[in-house]
Amino acid sequence: MLVCQSQNTFIRNHGDYAYIINQFTNSDLVLNEAGADFLKEISRIPQDTEKIIDRLLNLYGSSVDKAELQEDFECFCSELSEQHYLVLGENEDEIKKKDLDFNYELLNLQQPLNVLNIENEQKERNTSDFWISHANAGDYQLNDIQFELTSSCNERCIHCYIPNARKDVGQNMKYEDFCSVIDQFVDMGGIHVGLSGGECLTHKSIIDIIAYCRKKDLVITILSNLVALQDNHIPFLKQANIAHIQTSLYSMDEAIHDKITSIKGSWRKTKNAIEKLVKANIPVQISCPLMNANRDSFVDVLKYAESLHTIATTDYVIMAEANFDMDNLAHRLSICDVEKAMRSVMEHNLKKDKLFSDQLSNNTSSSSIEAIINHPVCGAAMNSLCVLSSGDICACPGWNDLVCGNIHEQPLRVIWENSEQLKRIRKITKGDFPLCLECEAHDYCTFCLERNYNESGGDMFKINKHFCNVAFANKKVVEEYLTK
Repeated sequence: MLVCQSQNTFIRNHGDYAYIINQFTNSDLVLNEAGADFLKEISRIPQDTEKIIDRLLNLYGSSVDKAELQEDFECFCSELSEQHYLVLGENEDEIKKKDLDFNYELLNLQQPLNVLNIENEQKERNTSDFWISHANAGDYQLNDIQFELTSSCNERCIHCYIPNARKDVGQNMKYEDFCSVIDQFVDMGGIHVGLSGGECLTHKSIIDIIAYCRKKDLVITILSNLVALQDNHIPFLKQANIAHIQTSLYSMDEAIHDKITSIKGSWRKTKNAIEKLVKANIPVQISCPLMNANRDSFVDVLKYAESLHTIATTDYVIMAEANFDMDNLAHRLSICDVEKAMRSVMEHNLKKDKLFSDQLSNNTSSSSIEAIINHPVCGAAMNSLCVLSSGDICACPGWNDLVCGNIHEQPLRVIWENSEQLKRIRKITKGDFPLCLECEAHDYCTFCLERNYNESGGDMFKINKHFCNVAFANKKVVEEYLTK
């Protein structure tokens, strides 16, 4: 029997544990030392399981029974293959046939995180809890990094948190600098890279950048408005096995979308690009932030996404600009309109809407205040970073004003381990917001430090009342739904 990791599986070994993620099924696992030993022997090249078992016997020594080891390893591989992390076959042709490529007709394979039930304590029960426990112990593993490849953008969206002045300057990250940071990131055990801007597809080296990420065996996501997508990009993106491309479509009414982007013709270009990517079986996720301009037409975008068998998400809270300018908040929905939007989602039973699916699954939280008081507010600076086109590093893409280091001045690892700004953010827990812990809408709240910071002139602890009102609106609508 031959075994290899699937084309959509990515593995990182971290000494006494291993992390494995499948970008197709959107599932991940943390395996303890025994599972990590098994994974170290498995690669993208099909290998004979008997030879792997022989190598493991050499590793463990004579104290391990071969028959018992073989049974454990075969069970391990069988369970992982059932969840599409690994591929098993009698020969390489069978392996190729069984290794699933992304296809919109196979989206029913998508499952929640941590679905496996691996025996012998080879699996950590919850990856999120695992990373939090390591962070609480002072071990911060950098898994995700996002690059603002360019500050230039070919749209001027009225709600955007990136100031237009930065887009007008149009600073681009050098290809050599990008590769240098990626090399450092991979050496640190990083696994996921996000490419954004500005508009990343306008970067002159975008093809080479994606190719380098694939060479480094990274999970790749792209955030783009798709206006600059070229037909010759599509076969390359398919071959590069992108995890997904996220794009914004604000309305199925061309005039409304173009009014939001401030660019005439942008709707047609984005919509055509989405349909080309779907036809090529390249994963696309549609984002539809809500604001006054599209409050009455966003549901049609969600229906459109369903017709394409892809995912659409909404966001009810516009974030202030990264330079503390709040003029863009004039487009923010009123609380009354937030409630209407939430009810529209429920009425149309659009279960793929991210905010509501999250809240419906979490609204009956059984965790006590004592259990969550030391819980970090979010993953910013815990497992992720953002690198701006200038080389500045910040905890989140919209947190531009709080610079945590610069790649031209220090190595990535030094910044990750020693930045005073990152250390400061890491110390912040939900316990630092005592009034929030006692709030009736606590389990329905999506406030974040970045939003607080941008909307208060730099005070990440100051929560704008609007966020609280959105949480209570969320609670109200969800409870109405559950009552029915």
